Amino acid sequence: MDIENQLFFVTQDAIITNEEGKVLILCHNSDPDRWLLPGGKIKKNESWIEGLRREVKEETGITELTIDKIIDISSWIEPEAGYYVVTFLCSVSSEKTKNIKISNEHKKYAWVIPDESDKYNFWHPDIKKRIQKTLLR
Repeated sequence: MDIENQLFFVTQDAIITNEEGKVLILCHNSDPDRWLLPGGKIKKNESWIEGLRREVKEETGITELTIDKIIDISSWIEPEAGYYVVTFLCSVSSEKTKNIKISNEHKKYAWVIPDESDKYNFWHPDIKKRIQKTLLR
């Protein structure tokens, strides 16, 4: 089945934490007041890990990422299709956090403490819930 015509899309995102326990969030160009996590759709014939690493590199410039575990799986249905989002808990050394190079899809980034996630307007309400799960690890 062609990925373009399937009835649901599988996407993934990364909760990337640094050594201070902060989480990386991105502000998308299409809506300058809404924030999200790095991630995106898996390409055809791409593994979960390959897709996650590719998306994180494209959106943040981070190449040395430690993938710790799956922290959440969410789904929802919209009129045109259904969506599954797999969220991975990842980490990066503080040295690598100084070299964030966001893609042209995003206008800015921030490192936030999970407790501060209420201060941000997220693309989808589940993003805040996923970030707050990092407090439980």
